[in-house]
Amino acid sequence: MADVTGTCRHQFGGKSYSLRLTWGVMAKLQAEYGEDFLDRLEIKGNAIPFALMIAIIGESLIKGEKMGKDEAYDLADDFVSSDPELIGRVVKAAFPDAEVSVGNGGEAAA
Repeated sequence: MADVTGTCRHQFGGKSYSLRLTWGVMAKLQAEYGEDFLDRLEIKGNAIPFALMIAIIGESLIKGEKMGKDEAYDLADDFVSSDPELIGRVVKAAFPDAEVSVGNGGEAAA
């Protein structure tokens, strides 16, 4: 579920987490992964950008939950491992018109 602020809420382990993919978070990811970092989520072949997927969720957790980087990235690993389509939902909250394909051609954004 997303709200007007661009927050995506994710249930995991009996707790609700807020993930926020804001302009500041995207600027940080862009500086590290390149201007086309969101385009690279459209998977072609077997080139799945695992580090980028974890970074998007991890940085969104840092922003949304105000948690430290180590904890956020560890939790992001668990989130993405159990629900790879979470990436699409987080991007969709930030960009309601976005379509993101992640993994073996599966549609991640609704």
